[in-house]
Amino acid sequence: MIYYTEKEIKGEIEKGKIIILSEGKVYDVTDFSERHPGGRDYLVKQVGKDVTQQMQSETPHQHSLAAYTILQKYCIGNLMQKNGQLRYRNGTVKSNGATNGSANGVAHSNGTVHSNGHTAHQDCSFPDDPINWDEPLLFQVPKLGDRYFEWVHRPVDGHLRLMKSEVCEFFSQCPWYMVPIVWIPVVLLMLFTSYTNLREEPCSFAVTFSEGIPITTYHLPLLYTIGFLLWTLDEYVIHRWLFHLCPPSKYPVIMILHFLFHGQHHKAPMDKMRLVFPPLPASLLALLVYSVYCLFMPYTMALGVFAGSISGYIVYDMIHYYLHHGTPYGSYFRSLKRYHVKHHYQDQQKGFGISSKMWDYPFGTLIKD
Repeated sequence: MIYYTEKEIKGEIEKGKIIILSEGKVYDVTDFSERHPGGRDYLVKQVGKDVTQQMQSETPHQHSLAAYTILQKYCIGNLMQKNGQLRYRNGTVKSNGATNGSANGVAHSNGTVHSNGHTAHQDCSFPDDPINWDEPLLFQVPKLGDRYFEWVHRPVDGHLRLMKSEVCEFFSQCPWYMVPIVWIPVVLLMLFTSYTNLREEPCSFAVTFSEGIPITTYHLPLLYTIGFLLWTLDEYVIHRWLFHLCPPSKYPVIMILHFLFHGQHHKAPMDKMRLVFPPLPASLLALLVYSVYCLFMPYTMALGVFAGSISGYIVYDMIHYYLHHGTPYGSYFRSLKRYHVKHHYQDQQKGFGISSKMWDYPFGTLIKD
């Protein structure tokens, strides 16, 4: 057992560690600080302080069960009172080791060792978890059956490994900068193709069976703008009615696809490599949206509209990443970050707007402050 005096805690802080206290326990959240949903700066302001009341308070937000479970991962000992009385004895053991440099580990009573919080370990908040966290997760999720939806909405800290194959695992991840690198050229190609086709052969947008509105190259900026605005609705519809549908447990393939497309993000919302969409699944969704557009307009017109929607998607994914891993400045983005944190940790069946709250208002899914 490790018991820390106030002097020892001060010494750890002077070494640059982010130490906080809660309910008589001492936590080293240095490694977690960059992934903290409220931002690193908030934790820095709490260094050396007891955060018990802040975590229970509704300002800035009341912390969920998942937050307390994640916090336990970083417990390094108990606080010793000035009179020598020990308030908590939870059997926590602090150990130091050296692997690829240096690493600090905390061995908990369940025997699981956490190393710097980079890899997700057993979800201790979920009773009788059938998942083997030492193996890739993707093809294990059908084991959860009817409990899958509850399990996937209990977040864990760290990185998830989905597949055994190194090649498949590589392509299942995506750094944020790949989104503009891949999709901006696609947008430019669509605009060029739409412009060229409209210049050679203007099309008509049918308003009745016998009449239509002629569409020429002069309408391309308008088509692009319409597509950009349409993305906000696409984003809401896909997020709410596709990603947040509870997959039927009798269809394991659907459960696996749900976890691959969105469930993994809710299970590990702080995983930087599983936040933005990899190009392959994004292409499948793009094809779906473009096919819907083509049902209502000629394909040359649809290309111009779709170029705007893809641009909206790029902005959406960049905002999404920024809300999770950035420190937003300005009241709009700070409010949006708080809103999205609530979607992940408090009410996963509301707050489906990510780049804006606009569609949550008319559809009645706004998370109120």
